[in-house]
Amino acid sequence: MKRVVHIIITVVAAILLIWFIAPLTYRIFNHGNALGITICLVLIFRFGFSKHYDKLKALMLTNGIGKTIIRIIQIGASAFLIYAVIISGLMVYAMVKKPAPDSTAVVLGAQVKPWGASALLRQRIEAAQRYLEDNPSAAAVVSGGQGPDEPMSEAQCMFNNLTEAGITADRVIMEDRATNTDENIRYSLSLIREKELNPDIAVVTDSYHQLRARIILHKTDSQVKAGAINARNNQIGLLAYPTYFVREWIAIPVELIK
Repeated sequence: MKRVVHIIITVVAAILLIWFIAPLTYRIFNHGNALGITICLVLIFRFGFSKHYDKLKALMLTNGIGKTIIRIIQIGASAFLIYAVIISGLMVYAMVKKPAPDSTAVVLGAQVKPWGASALLRQRIEAAQRYLEDNPSAAAVVSGGQGPDEPMSEAQCMFNNLTEAGITADRVIMEDRATNTDENIRYSLSLIREKELNPDIAVVTDSYHQLRARIILHKTDSQVKAGAINARNNQIGLLAYPTYFVREWIAIPVELIK
């Protein structure tokens, strides 16, 4: 039975390792790749090469320093496992929490390419379009400034796409100064108050990003009520999903201590 468990863990870790490596073919590399690849390699060594692991462990247990190192690793691994389970659960909870009807959509920007919206931004635009069509009394704040390599602001790109899709211009308010998620949220809330829009919020972004966006939202205004509108991932998005999901394990605590 123990051998079967080891085989299952090794196979799963190998599959995930390939999944974490695959985004590199699209030049997607971040803390999520690095951490995911490291975890998978450790699991493969621990359970796929258990005889070598046991020999190494026995050797280290022959002296006090080795015993201390093993103890630290065991405690650290247990603490990390508990953290990963808790933070993943909170991320899923943030993903599935629905907004109140006709909440004001806050659409978080992403890169604009020379030819138009990037795949990531296109997914968010489409999610916002679906939400606005299903909630005809709702407005949207599209948020994102213009980077040095972008032909227009992210807000302008989203505005153009939404209005071309049939959403009336008076329902789409542009916030074109933000350069990061913190500013997306802060500037959008300011516009919502200025325009006297519905203070209830529907955050439009990728599902793995919802918890961090919610944390920023509540740091900015602890009274705001918010729900999630998740972008649907395309092929590249699905390929990179574990990478971006694991990256949030690092980004969320950083956001909390800011």
